[in-house]
Amino acid sequence: MSSYVSAPRGHRRPTGDAQSRAGVAELISLAHETARTAVLPVPGTSAGREPVAAPAARQRHWASQALVCAVLLATTVAVLRAAVTVPAARYVIYAAWMLPLGELAMLAAGQLSYRFRFAQAPSGAFTTLIIQITTTGREHARVSEIIAQIRGYGLTMDYQVWVVTEPGHSADYPLADRVLVVPAAFHARSQRKARALEFSRQARRDAGLERGDVKILFVDDDVTLTEGYISAAFTADYDVCEGVVAPRTAYATWPPWHFLASHADDIRTHSCLVHCSVFQGILRRPLHVHGEGLTVTGEAEGLITWDWPVIASEDLVFGQRAAEVGLRWGWFHEYAEVTSPWSLRDYLAQRRRWLWGDIHAIAHRDVISLPAGLLAASKYVIGAGALLCSAAGWYLRLSGQIPASAGILDYAKLSVLAWTAVFFACGWIGASSPHAGRNDDSRLLAGVLAVLMAPVSVLLAFVAIVIPLAQGDPRSFTVIRKTRERR
Repeated sequence: MSSYVSAPRGHRRPTGDAQSRAGVAELISLAHETARTAVLPVPGTSAGREPVAAPAARQRHWASQALVCAVLLATTVAVLRAAVTVPAARYVIYAAWMLPLGELAMLAAGQLSYRFRFAQAPSGAFTTLIIQITTTGREHARVSEIIAQIRGYGLTMDYQVWVVTEPGHSADYPLADRVLVVPAAFHARSQRKARALEFSRQARRDAGLERGDVKILFVDDDVTLTEGYISAAFTADYDVCEGVVAPRTAYATWPPWHFLASHADDIRTHSCLVHCSVFQGILRRPLHVHGEGLTVTGEAEGLITWDWPVIASEDLVFGQRAAEVGLRWGWFHEYAEVTSPWSLRDYLAQRRRWLWGDIHAIAHRDVISLPAGLLAASKYVIGAGALLCSAAGWYLRLSGQIPASAGILDYAKLSVLAWTAVFFACGWIGASSPHAGRNDDSRLLAGVLAVLMAPVSVLLAFVAIVIPLAQGDPRSFTVIRKTRERR
């Protein structure tokens, strides 16, 4: 295994909005002076364990969770009752029914923006690409497979593959250029994955790689990057950018819960095509951020760092903080192929980690600002509210309170067609991995199944909010298995 790190090759000349990009070097220096506070572990904890709750604490926990469940149930009933009984609520229902048309328009706008406004850096602007796979160490075979896939591409840029792992597992990755094992004694305000990312950032800083001509592409240990994704991420003339996540690895295959989780992950592809393409690609302000395939310059990473008080949702925090300091966001249409959970337990554990990581960020001003928190919260409020209002609307229609002659139904039919088109595209994309070897007939079938499964996908997404809310904050970073075989 080689631990070679390329030597500095000079700085990239800044491009883009001069006002928003000015003074980045000075901000990096200031950030380093203020963000290096070492935090001792909480008594009774370590880098990988949480404190054991006392009986009294457990009783308070269950009492608080019972209260949360009661509030969730009361809120759901109140929303549905208001939607059914309050005449003015009909307009909210109609607006919810029209959302798919708005989303299709957003998808089209995002695609047009990417095709005609996507900024590619001039040749030589970026000199080095670091593809970093961050892992707990439990998926050694999968990480080795990902590295081999990357090495099999005809990549022409100067690139390195780094693996960042935790102690206690094999660090033998012969195809990697550098392997970093995060020491148990390393302290940062962040925990778990964010802590590992901060350790790797400091290693890059010490190697002189916090530069504008260096790109870092972050990969999880269940993600396959297409060759097009790597190339687009490297040449994108943005401080921070990412593409589309799609559940292409073993998409919609058995066992049954993986089949269902794959279709629940169609929502992730849908969100990338609709929301990310507009918020990141046009508005330059992310609504949400996925860590799979997130790409940043060394200069941007040095400014934002990963050293904040978080356990999860470090990707959301990094993206929002980057936008707040004026770094330039970009979006491109290439695919990072993720693996859907293999069981219902894993699916709910994963969503619980994401949800409570987001809630922690939204609720804490030392993590992200109030405007960023409100923006991130809006996706949950609007999504859940639209689902409840749509359900109430269908009840009103089936009970005859919205007559068949109502003019809104003509627009609702168009909205259903728009919804169908987007979910068909998600299914086609999911079945289109170049590593899967599926033909057009298989992709067509996958698209049709995605449409038929769309109501189940939306229901699973809703359940993945309600149940984790009722379960409460795990206060830990739960890692799920990434391969079909059980360890």
